[in-house]
Amino acid sequence: MATVTPKLTISSSDLLSQPVNISVSSSITATSGGVERRKVAQTAVHADAVVLFTASDFSAPAYLFVKNTETTVTNYVYVYDDTTSGDPVILKLAGGQFAWMPLNAGLTIKAYGTSADSIVEFGLFGTDA
Repeated sequence: MATVTPKLTISSSDLLSQPVNISVSSSITATSGGVERRKVAQTAVHADAVVLFTASDFSAPAYLFVKNTETTVTNYVYVYDDTTSGDPVILKLAGGQFAWMPLNAGLTIKAYGTSADSIVEFGLFGTDA
């Protein structure tokens, strides 16, 4: 099995009266994963929206990295739960923003954007189901 090590650092010297300095990391054991880029061809919830994760592709836990590669802040990528009624949006990423999140392995996660020419970069890491 492979090891993936996500790290997050949050720091600011002038946001609060006290400096903010948070740094966390964890070690994840995975049997497969990878990172790819795809064009976001849809601008709303749609059957042909970009599939980021298909339910039960990995056993729990599974992890998703997703990045909106747009340089224009107002070109959003919306990540939504295609399994739940109403297709709730779980992430709204402005141009240049990214997220790392553990997934409920039973959900199908898709993405659409405000621009059909946006590119979404995403990576999945987990244990094969």
